[in-house]
Amino acid sequence: MLSAAFIGYGTYLNAKSNSYIETMLASRAVSLSGIAVSYRDLYPVLYLDNIGLRARMQADAIAHIDGLIEELYVAQGQEVKQGELLGRIVNKDVPLSVSRAETDVAKAEAAYLQAMSAVERNRRLAAEDAVSVSELEMSVSQMEASKAELDAARIAKQQREQQRSDQMVTAPLSGTVIVVYQQPGNFVAVGTPVVMIADFSKMYFTAMVDDKKVKNIVPLEGDFSLLTDLTNLTETAFDSAVKSSFSEDTAFDVEISSILPPLSESVPVRTMTFEIDNSLGVMEFGMYTDIVIRKETPKRALAIPLAVVFDRDDAPRVHARDADSRLVVRGIRLGVHDGEYVEAVEGLEEGDIVITSRIEGLETGMRVDVNLRESL
Repeated sequence: MLSAAFIGYGTYLNAKSNSYIETMLASRAVSLSGIAVSYRDLYPVLYLDNIGLRARMQADAIAHIDGLIEELYVAQGQEVKQGELLGRIVNKDVPLSVSRAETDVAKAEAAYLQAMSAVERNRRLAAEDAVSVSELEMSVSQMEASKAELDAARIAKQQREQQRSDQMVTAPLSGTVIVVYQQPGNFVAVGTPVVMIADFSKMYFTAMVDDKKVKNIVPLEGDFSLLTDLTNLTETAFDSAVKSSFSEDTAFDVEISSILPPLSESVPVRTMTFEIDNSLGVMEFGMYTDIVIRKETPKRALAIPLAVVFDRDDAPRVHARDADSRLVVRGIRLGVHDGEYVEAVEGLEEGDIVITSRIEGLETGMRVDVNLRESL
């Protein structure tokens, strides 16, 4: 009986010890970091991997006459004003044709003056019955014919003088010379491009954008900015005379000028065209990477760090602390994001705690002691 008592007492102590250990383990809390769900001003963004930036206005200065390029007064990257002289074309036939046209005008003027004198004389004689009416009418007809010949000669002279003016190649618009097609000594025909000029004050690019990304910045009305860095300029269309520079925080006003198909149609991808205000002449003409389009009208939203959301595309969820300080998984519905924080449309309330720590090896239902942080 004594042995049985010792065995029973031992069993009691062992059970009590196991129960104590289980109680201690159950009450033990894992220390984690977290953040309280709160309202924030979100500035929705659209990320683009790369864009090809182009000038909205560009034009070729072309040859208006056949001839040899005698001189060019501009170089690639140079700023020019509309109407500025860019080069000169020589056509040896022009001076001779202008001289002939001037001679023809002088002869026509002399003939016209002589015909006018004849009419005046015949009118005086007709008043004295010294010439017949038919002779007077004939002299008037000759004067009118001489006037027509003079007008034709003057038009021909203007055309020849225009050819002399056409030897001057001028800028069709104000902007930057981006291509010099010709060199002095080259023969060019009418319509041949000589210089290309672009106005970089207004630039644009077109991009194919996933519809999910587009919806992050709808509605498309309001102010938008483009953010990038000069180091993201990967390919230039020409070598600038002076390289531009700007900081990572430089933002450019941008407008969404078109979107196809319209938002009313359900499609996976849309074509968007963006217009950029480059009036300071900072941005280059070429290819950029890592572009951010930011909406400047904020949305006040219940937000959480984007980094804490997992299974974002299929079934967005977060790890959170429940009312009993235990680790749980919450399914949520997401709204707009600014690249760092995302709107929690459903599944969370203000003041809820979401876990920001790594939780590998932990199981839901475990007690957690959360060290709250204001941000990541």
